Amino acid sequence: MASNFVIDPVKKSILIKLVESGKNTMLTGSTGCGKTTLCIEIAKELNLNPIVINCGSTQDARSSLLGYFTLDNGTTIFQDADFLKAIQQENTLIILDELSRASDDAYNIIFPLLDFRKEIRVDEKEDGRVVKIAKNVKFIATANIGVEYSSARSIDRALQDRFLSFNIPYLKGSKVKSYVKKQFDAETADLASPIFKIYDYTHKMFEEGKLSDRLSTRMILEVMPLMKDFTVAEVLDNVILSLFQQDSSAILNDANIIREYADSLGVYNKTTS
Repeated sequence: MASNFVIDPVKKSILIKLVESGKNTMLTGSTGCGKTTLCIEIAKELNLNPIVINCGSTQDARSSLLGYFTLDNGTTIFQDADFLKAIQQENTLIILDELSRASDDAYNIIFPLLDFRKEIRVDEKEDGRVVKIAKNVKFIATANIGVEYSSARSIDRALQDRFLSFNIPYLKGSKVKSYVKKQFDAETADLASPIFKIYDYTHKMFEEGKLSDRLSTRMILEVMPLMKDFTVAEVLDNVILSLFQQDSSAILNDANIIREYADSLGVYNKTTS
């Protein structure tokens, strides 16, 4: 079934077709814009089993991606890592999440899987174990790329050449509301209406250089289960604004700017949800 995630329909159709045909695809964009969610929904649409591999946690690449030796009833055995297990499962979409944070060792392990070889050498010995990709295993990656991500390194050119890249922008507030209405219900979407306006406002102010950060689509979706039990003001003050600078020495910090705008919407005039 087609997902309710909102992106340009032509871009989405091309993306699905490329993944279906086995082309390695990379989704780039700001953190929390929905890249990983979109990957999972594409997997479901193509009847593939989605397996997310967090590349940002692969500092010890060989043990994280391939596996490690351990004792089992006094016998030393090799325990396959989740990534190694995944490439041996038919009809799987492997999601290489946060690929921009992977180490060089991780890249060197992943490379042979993305080109004509389609295999990985588990043991570095010449006659060591070699694992081939199972039937209908496909790859898609996500990456945060840009000057605002100082912790994310630039993607290696050799790796870029192995992927077709698609930029996934943040949704507009109206699109997020439509998505919430489908994924939750109309009541939740209506109760959260001021939050969608605040979301758009933070993006506008960020683009104008008046805020140091903006609300992500992910954050908005994560607070939706709270809307029927708490007021918008309570959710805003106790959850959402925790993301922003709270420097009490600043006359106008991010949180105060957002709170002032929320007040103009009447958010703090409502004592019940």
